[in-house]
Amino acid sequence: MGSGRGNGEGAMSRGYDGDSLGSGAAFFTGLLAGAVIGGSLGLLFAPRKGSELREQVAGSAASVGKAVSKTVDELADRGREVYTRARDVVSRTGDEIDRVAADATKKVDKGLTVAADAAATRSRRVESYVGDRI
Repeated sequence: MGSGRGNGEGAMSRGYDGDSLGSGAAFFTGLLAGAVIGGSLGLLFAPRKGSELREQVAGSAASVGKAVSKTVDELADRGREVYTRARDVVSRTGDEIDRVAADATKKVDKGLTVAADAAATRSRRVESYVGDRI
């Protein structure tokens, strides 16, 4: 009971991958939603003149737009990195499979040659034995 593994805590901690693309997107979506909600509430409760309020709304909209653009750019960069790594892994795996298959083919060919030589030797011995008996 002291480790806490029997109550499901271990499974929960293993299920979270802080480096996954999905959790990053969820985080930035939440961050963006929080910024919009917070900005809206701030505008609602702040006493300002109409022109100042319009300027503030325009400034807030511009900063939210920049934040969204930055988030999209970061996610696109991350997607490109993941794609490049996956492509490299697939390429290396294909090369390794080709190498292992070539090695296996060589070993099978060598084994077949040894077996054929042994069979030929035994066949000659049988023929010689039979020939001596006749």
